[in-house]
Amino acid sequence: MTAQAQVTAVAFYRDPEAALAWLSEAFGFETTILLTDAEGRLAHAEMELHGVKLGVAGEWEGGVLGPARMRSPASLEGQGTQFCRIELPPQIDIDQHCARAGQAGAQITQAAQDEFYGDRTYRCLDLEGHVWNFSQPRRSVSPAEITAATGLIYAVGGEGGPPAEAARSAVTPYVSYRDPKAAYAWLETAFGLEPRIYVTDDAGELVHAEMTFRGQTIGVSRAWSDRHAAPADVQGRNTQTVHLQLAFEIDAHHARAVAAGAEIIRPLETQPYGDRTYLALDMEGH
Repeated sequence: MTAQAQVTAVAFYRDPEAALAWLSEAFGFETTILLTDAEGRLAHAEMELHGVKLGVAGEWEGGVLGPARMRSPASLEGQGTQFCRIELPPQIDIDQHCARAGQAGAQITQAAQDEFYGDRTYRCLDLEGHVWNFSQPRRSVSPAEITAATGLIYAVGGEGGPPAEAARSAVTPYVSYRDPKAAYAWLETAFGLEPRIYVTDDAGELVHAEMTFRGQTIGVSRAWSDRHAAPADVQGRNTQTVHLQLAFEIDAHHARAVAAGAEIIRPLETQPYGDRTYLALDMEGH
């Protein structure tokens, strides 16, 4: 059994069974967990790619979700409330990976190219419109070099934070907000995420940010294109969720979230599968 990931993105599809097969063909993910109901319909699945974990599920609503509704981008005119960045290990040829994805039917929105921040990256849409960003580090680039190349103000460690770099995790879910600056502060207060990177333009507006949780990365961004939306922009729907695996003291974490104003939509309780869990909406409905 592989170790449990501390941060897991879960993507929702109209046809999750087809998505499992396609994600294997296009990107090389392997199914590690497959849960079905009495009628044989997929209830929950997990996949893995060289240690990167991803959850896959069908659209659903009601019950424990309260006002939230889980939807595919295909049900929201192509908009998604999150996207995933996957860091490919060095043994994978990223150009060949891009070609494989394209042959499987991925819509390549940016072919593999070297970026100013030091990674070689390609971007694509999957069969239902989820946005994927595959990257591979090629060279180390300092915040000063990024600022010189782009004009963006790049603070490592958060807004006004210390000049200390930390490794990015292999999978990073990027969560879209109407007010990402407020979200960045709220996520630290409510859930204990730690500031990592905070990038602003010359007007002081947040253009890119990253936070960490138990050494893994979560991105915070604005809804910066027609394909990106906050839940409030799509009537409370979510195209992905983020699962945080705590090491201890979930009761204290729950109390902290409540005190910060998180809406608890599944109460804190011990589940039949052995975990003690709760489900919450953040300040913008993720």
